Amino acid sequence: MHVPPIFIRKTQGVEFNMKGISKLSLAVALAGYGLSAAAAVEDAGHLTLGAFEVTPELRTAIGYDDNVYRDGNTVGLKEKGSFVYNINPSVEFKAQKGLSTYALTLDVNDKRFSAESDANFTDYALLGDVHQEFNSRNRLDLGFDLGVYHDEGSTINGATDKDAPEYTRKQADIKYGFGSMEAKARFDVFASINDQDYDKKNGSYEGRSRKTTEFGTTVFYKVMPKTSALVEVKKRDLEYDKRSGDTAKPGYEITSYLVGLEWEATAKTTGYAKIGRRHRSADAKGVDSENFTGWEVGVSYMPVDHSVFQLSTTRDYGLESDNPANADFTKGTSTTLSWMHSWTDRISTNAGYTYTDEEVQRSAQTIKDRDINTFKLGADWKLRRNLTLSLNYEHSKRDEDRKVSTVSEDGYSRNVYMLTAELAL
Repeated sequence: MHVPPIFIRKTQGVEFNMKGISKLSLAVALAGYGLSAAAAVEDAGHLTLGAFEVTPELRTAIGYDDNVYRDGNTVGLKEKGSFVYNINPSVEFKAQKGLSTYALTLDVNDKRFSAESDANFTDYALLGDVHQEFNSRNRLDLGFDLGVYHDEGSTINGATDKDAPEYTRKQADIKYGFGSMEAKARFDVFASINDQDYDKKNGSYEGRSRKTTEFGTTVFYKVMPKTSALVEVKKRDLEYDKRSGDTAKPGYEITSYLVGLEWEATAKTTGYAKIGRRHRSADAKGVDSENFTGWEVGVSYMPVDHSVFQLSTTRDYGLESDNPANADFTKGTSTTLSWMHSWTDRISTNAGYTYTDEEVQRSAQTIKDRDINTFKLGADWKLRRNLTLSLNYEHSKRDEDRKVSTVSEDGYSRNVYMLTAELAL
């Protein structure tokens, strides 16, 4: 099963301080699992505008972040705490025809830090999502994301300029599926592009612009009524803008050859597992190509209809370069376990733990090892049909062990507490 790429707002470049969640752990999103920061309202309700259902929503939050810049070493950034205020209005336009759906969303996300005003930012986005069922054998999914975003938790130039780097995103993905879901054989073809262009400030770019493209195909063959074998081939290409001070040309290509299974063993258990070889070729001169065994696994278990456990694990090269100027990259494994449970019709909880173990490499040499532990805990209370309150806590700890003396260890710990209200029409 291929899940269309999910492009994360957090990015990293050598010019600015990015110490948020590891790129590899972001790859967990590709497995289709994750914990939401707040539960959606039970029944949003809508207005009718011609063929469209219009659903306005407002999400507001207040909380505390004890390490705004995800930093444990830099003077002026180390463990800077602040109260956080977040306002996130959106409006969705949705239409449906048979099994086909069409959605367009306008989204604004404003985040303010009382003690670290330089970290304030406002994002704007236009999001689109189309699912077209031509017939039982032909399906098409389209998505796009056009907007202005910021690298939350990063700075343009350390403690000298603590503004969050701003960039324009142009992202699109497409997946075409041929063959009935009940047929013996079927296949998916998919492609995506994510182009991030950073703004200039005082004549210099706030971050390093980059473009990521991916394309591939997955072939399924049913071996049992609820189980299909699969073969997947895909290629991911990462390009950064070239700078005069670079010691190596940034960017690389990752080609994956995977085989596996997709199953629905019982009404309670579904999942997929893919394993194979991943090949990396770097754009930098003198850096040999390499390959290693990678995998993508996702399992969902629902013992009762109001409780679900999810496990996902991914072994891959990083989604981005760890340091584009030196063509550093990461590879390793990230595993997430989550549990969501509804105690009553109005009260539910969620908990999750992610462990990431990865290597940072330069010219095929490991320059440091990195471990990241992230724990999340949340509770949701549906006060009314269209109003949900959520209380969430997140703890993350990043440890690094350098293998060469010329690099620095960059560890930190962080705690975030947020109270969120989500209101629909």
